[in-house]
Amino acid sequence: MNARPLGMGEQIAHRLRVEILTGGVEDGTHLAEDALAARFDVSRGPVRDALRQLETEGLVENRRKRLYTRVLGLEGIEELYELREALESLAIRLAIARASAKDWDRVQEIVDRMRAAGELGDVEMFADADMQFHTAFYTLSRNRRLIEAWRPYQHTFEILFEMSDTPDIPAATADHQGFLEIIRTGDADAAVRRLHLHLTLAKGHIRDVLRKTADPSDAVAED
Repeated sequence: MNARPLGMGEQIAHRLRVEILTGGVEDGTHLAEDALAARFDVSRGPVRDALRQLETEGLVENRRKRLYTRVLGLEGIEELYELREALESLAIRLAIARASAKDWDRVQEIVDRMRAAGELGDVEMFADADMQFHTAFYTLSRNRRLIEAWRPYQHTFEILFEMSDTPDIPAATADHQGFLEIIRTGDADAAVRRLHLHLTLAKGHIRDVLRKTADPSDAVAED
């Protein structure tokens, strides 16, 4: 199934999201609707939609009716992963209690797509499957408000994945397969412990990438 084409507002939000998360713009940069409309050659409507979305995601803040960028930095990354672990731990516990064997079979199909991505060397396909894998916990929790709480942060984590180096897809696939096998035993405590390890490693890698971006000399020193 092909992904739904992004609307203009979503496209603009994606472009700005990448710039904010990768350090393409400085923290506290004023985002004026007129200037952005001219830059992207669109009316102010799509720009307004994009900025509203980024404000929801915490990447833009409103100061006296003027919008400014909020670059995450290392502290912001720490906060994001703390929030994600709290949300996802609850999602896993509820999913284990409520999902059926057939539901987990469908999650297995996602892991199978990861494996296929490794065989093809398709990083984008793997990243998409990785996001589907984790989002499945929220869906299977059957808790609408929990799903809504996760939704604003999905795009941010997609970009954070793209910022990292090309993953070892076979190893990452094996990690997700092991994660799913623990979940299927029904041991929620073990699954949450595995999530903590999974996210701790991911967070550490992103922090390393951000440090190298902030000080490229670090990368040279490590070679």
